[in-house]
Order: sequence, then C-alpha cells, then structure tokens
Amino acid sequence: MRGLIITTALCATSIVAGQIGAQSSPAGDVPASAVLREAARTGTLAGLKWPRFPFYRDELTGLYTASGWQPVWTANGRPISAARSAIDVLRSADERGLHPDDYSAAKLDEEFRKLSSGTGSPQDVGWFDVALSIGVLRHISDVRIGRVNPRNLSVGINIEPKKLDLARELSAAIPRNRVPDLVRSAEPQFVQYKNLKAAYARYRKLAADTTLSAVSLARTVKINEAIDPAAAAKLRRRLVAFGDLPAAAAGAAAPGTYDRVTADAVSRFQERHGLTGDGVLGAGTLAAINVSPAKRARQLELAMERIRWLPEISGPFVVANVPSFQLYAFDSARGTGAPTVQMNIVVGKANVGRQTPLFERDMEYVIFRPYWVIPPGILRNETMPAVRRGGSAYLARNNMELYSGDGNAASAAVPTTSANLGRVGGGVGIRQLPGPRNALGLAKFIFPNDHNVYFHGTPAQELFSRSRRDFSHGCVRLEDPAAFATWVLRDPRNWSRAQVEQAMNGTPSRKVNLPRRLPVLIYYTTAVVRPEGTVQFFNDVYGHDARLEQTLAKGYPFAK
Repeated sequence: MRGLIITTALCATSIVAGQIGAQSSPAGDVPASAVLREAARTGTLAGLKWPRFPFYRDELTGLYTASGWQPVWTANGRPISAARSAIDVLRSADERGLHPDDYSAAKLDEEFRKLSSGTGSPQDVGWFDVALSIGVLRHISDVRIGRVNPRNLSVGINIEPKKLDLARELSAAIPRNRVPDLVRSAEPQFVQYKNLKAAYARYRKLAADTTLSAVSLARTVKINEAIDPAAAAKLRRRLVAFGDLPAAAAGAAAPGTYDRVTADAVSRFQERHGLTGDGVLGAGTLAAINVSPAKRARQLELAMERIRWLPEISGPFVVANVPSFQLYAFDSARGTGAPTVQMNIVVGKANVGRQTPLFERDMEYVIFRPYWVIPPGILRNETMPAVRRGGSAYLARNNMELYSGDGNAASAAVPTTSANLGRVGGGVGIRQLPGPRNALGLAKFIFPNDHNVYFHGTPAQELFSRSRRDFSHGCVRLEDPAAFATWVLRDPRNWSRAQVEQAMNGTPSRKVNLPRRLPVLIYYTTAVVRPEGTVQFFNDVYGHDARLEQTLAKGYPFAK
C-alpha cells in the first residue's frame, strides 16, 4: 500500500507538472518533496522557458538529498532571504552577457511574491524551489564554463577541470545567503573579461539610443571634400557615440566638409575595426560604421562566452587570436596590463581545410634555423606537381632536398634521382634547408598537437602590413620571432635578444627546451578590449561567431 501511495503521488506530480504556473491544484494535493523528486528523476520541469535539464539531474539529487528532499529556498512555505538574493542575481544576468529569460527570472519573481503572501500550495512551493535551484545551477555553470561546450564546436579546449561541484557549492551558499558571492567567484578572473563586461554594458546602452541613424553616401569621400551635411551630421553623431570623435570637435565641424578632425576620427574607427586607417570614407568603412550597436553588443556577448571556456592559468601565457590577426603574450596569469609582447600574425586561409584550428596546448621547445618538412597535403598538391614540371632544378632553386627518416637535422639526405623522386610519399620526403629563405623563417615554436600546427617566422614580411592576414596553410606566422623567442625563453643572461638573433643567423639547426611549459591558446574572438579601454571589433573571418549564434539560438539543454 505504501508503494502504491508513493507511485500515485509521483504520477500526480507528473501530470500536474505540465500545468503548474497556469493552473494550481488544490492546496496539499501534491507535497513539495514529490515535486522535487520527480524533477530530479525526469530532468524536466514544465513552466520553465527551457524545461529540460538532463545535465543537472545529479546536481539536483545531490542538493536535495542533503536537505532530506525538503525545499531549500523556503521555510514554512515562504521564501527565505537567500531566494530573494538568488532571483535578483538571475534578473541581473544580462550584466554578465547572459539572459534573465533563460533562467525564467521573471516567472520566479512572480512566484516569489505569491508565496511571500502565503497563498501558495505545497505544490507551488515545490515548483518554485526546484525551478530556482535549476536557474541558479544553470547560471553558475554558464558563468563558470559557458553555455556551450567548446568541443561541440570543434574547439579543442577542455572545460572539465573548471567544473564545480555545484550541489556542494550551492548547499553551502544558501544558508549563508552567499549566492551572489558564489556567482561572482565563478566568473573568469581574466582582466579581459572584466573589460568586456564594461564594454558590453556601454554598447547595450548604445543599442537603445534611437538617435544613431545609419549614414548614406553616394560615393567615397576623402579629407576636405564636400559631404552631404545631413550625412555628415549622422556620421559625427555615430563617431561621438562610439568614442572616436570628441563631442566638442563634432559641434565645431563645418557641416558640408569632411574635415581633418572627422577624418582622423574615422581613421581611429578604422583601426579599431581591423581596417586600413587611412581616414577615407569608402564603402567598407561606411558599412562598418553602420553596423548596429546591438550587433556589436552581440559580438561582445559571444566574446564573453568564449572567454569562459579558457583554462585557469597560473603563470605567463600566449594568445593567438585569429580574427584580430594578433598575438598577445602576458606575464601575469590574469592578463593584467598591456601584453608584454604583441605582434601581427598570419593565420590559415578562410578556405575549408586551411583554417587555423582552435585549441589549447603547452609550448615545450624552440627550434632555431629549422628545416621545413613539407607536409603530405602540400607535398602532394603543390610541391610534387612543381617538381614534375621543373625537375631537380626546382628543388635546387628553392633550397630543397630529398630525405629519409623524420626530416629533422639528423635525417639522412638522399640523392635527387628519378628513382628517389618516385619514392616521395613512400619512405622519401622533401624538406627545405634552414636559412633566411626557409618558409618557416629562422625559428619555430612547438606545442605538440594533433593538428601539426605551430608558430614560426617567415621570409614573406610584406604580408604583415595588410589589414586582413589569412594566408597560411594553418600554421601561425609571426612578425617578429626574435622578440617572441626572447620572451619565451625568459633568460636575459643566456638568451638575450642579441643571443637569439645569433642563434637564428648561425649555421646549425638548434633545439632549445623551454625552462617550463608555456600555455598557448589559439583563440577566436571578434571583440577585444585594449588595456586602456578601447574596444576593437573584427570580421568573423571563419564564420565561428555565426555557428556559435546558431547553437545558442537552439536553447537549453546545451551539452556540457
């Protein structure tokens, strides 16, 4: 008989769960504990915006097992002060680049007020309690590791080490009314994240500004040329709002002239958006100026999502950001201050199959004057067709040779004969000898990975002056490998800049192990905030922002 009663109660909970929030059952019809148990068992709760939560069933079970399957957010049927604090945290989720509606914050606030008046049934108490638990568990997890597991987007970053014991953390926080503190401590500690939060708040305000009209021009405009006064006023209004033009300067500008002050402001805007900073108001620049602040806010939101994926770092680290075509090296684990080293980089082409992969690894060593062992794909599709056309002369002209073995310095060179050329790809390879003409330049930096991607120099220095720099086969080319090697080796006595350059310009190929492994993040964000607060935006060159948006649009549950 006892089992029948329990089963009947659970079935009643299942039926009523689909109605809760729309029509409450009579008081006492379903005990709160039964609602809690059924939610943990099924991983669903009707009445939430996103009712399925399969990845939080264990957390709910742990949380409510500790309480003896009694509500944790209410006492005697009324919400406790921790419930009010928790709901307020969920209502302010947009401050952290998240959305209150995803946690049913408004519905929870409504239920809080109803239960505070003493008009709720035990079933209402159960629904409120478990709904608030789900909202808070979701929010802490979202703040800590992001909504989407990066591996589901082919990003090789492991969030598992960052996961919290959510049931234990929440069980400890509720009695002490420390949920807001728990959320704050879950946020990333990188300074870049804090700067993104501030920029996000600013651009959300701009998105609500109805005075920021789009600018229309019939032709390209250069400095001191005539410009339609109405278009000039709209242009200056946007430049002031974006922080590129002082308001006083905008007010003093000649209405019908594209003056020097306005052109300088456009140049600043261009530099912040990955464009050539020439001050010329062409179609590309105008299109960037007309991007809505709401779109820019969304870029900042996606940047905050991605920064939550990053591992916790205990010392210096390196970030190569694909959309900005920049490398940043930080001495501090939190990325405080300006990067110690910053330089332009060249990344993989946007073509499928040549994009630079995104992942985290540790750099282990540097090779000065490296051989370039030509990878199988390039060997098959590019090098061998050229060899067939030009024969051994092509190899000599490009400082290449045949080899057997793994291609390193100790590998044996083999004669360039027809027989050996026929063995290329089957025991014989082609490599380019070290030197200034080597495709890898005079240094390469190895962080072992399955993609066979690394940092290296290049003789093609002219590419670094371009605003868009996706030209490689996937590896990352460095503008100043000597400066980077000096920072990486971190030994001014034995590896000063002069000593690094001596190794790069010497005769032998040389491997140097790092004094300790160095975290490397090959990363992707189209919004970056400089240390002084300047916000930069870049094009979604690989379409990763678009894919992340598509995934987020599907809603919970996200695979964690």
